[in-house]
Amino acid sequence: MRFYAFMQRIGWPRSYLGKILTICFLGTHVPLITLAVWLVATQQFGDDLAIIVVVLMATLAGTAGALFGLYGMLVPILRATRALDLYARDRKEPELPTIYGDAAGRLMASVQRTILQLDRTIEKLESLSVTDPLTGLYNRRWIDDVGERTVAMARRKNRVVSLLVIDVDHFKVFNDQHGHSLGDQVLILVADAIRDGVRSAGEGVRLGGDEFCVLMPDVDRDAAEEIARRIRLATELGMETFLDVGRVTLSIGVSSLQPEDMSLYDLQRRADEHLFNAKRSGRNRLSAG
Repeated sequence: MRFYAFMQRIGWPRSYLGKILTICFLGTHVPLITLAVWLVATQQFGDDLAIIVVVLMATLAGTAGALFGLYGMLVPILRATRALDLYARDRKEPELPTIYGDAAGRLMASVQRTILQLDRTIEKLESLSVTDPLTGLYNRRWIDDVGERTVAMARRKNRVVSLLVIDVDHFKVFNDQHGHSLGDQVLILVADAIRDGVRSAGEGVRLGGDEFCVLMPDVDRDAAEEIARRIRLATELGMETFLDVGRVTLSIGVSSLQPEDMSLYDLQRRADEHLFNAKRSGRNRLSAG
């Protein structure tokens, strides 16, 4: 490392490749340079000039070939470095060859394997960071991020977005009567009902406790109300089929993007208002507007 550190302190050439090629060029030309200096100093050219020219040309040709070959041998290092830089900057997965068994080949294979493993780990961590561990639905962090972007895009492209806000009716009473373990089973069942009811029309989110929401791009209010009905029915059927501990119902507020809505907050606020109306009207129903 001492020689490497010494070369880093030299200002020119700046690149790693340039330093290696310069070292090789000087190394192959030292004998020729020494000979030329000696001939100039002693003024002994004579009939040896032709030989000197031939040696010079041969040395230059050999040097060019050696530098070209050396550059080719350095390409794996350069490609591995570029792969790391591209992943760090753009998170682009590399396509390095992994079939070679020498040191440079093992370097490329190691970089390829390490980046792919790192990418899978990052994807898993990103998924965990936006997923509710109990129900497997997305969490509040996801809706705050994706929901805002979805509403912003819908406003720009004049498209519709609908939102359901869902509460489990009298969930605290259910927990007090049956225990939190069974209460968790109810929340899981509601999450399954949301997945079944929404299908591919949107994404379910657990906001916390017994509060859920569903974000549905390109779904109008009528379709959103139909989805809400399917979720309520699936919940009641699931309770009868799988838990059989009494009736559990849902109150749901439905809102769709309006021209005056500026953000996800406006969509949520109106859905919350409709949810409140559903509860005030006796629960176990949906309210839309």
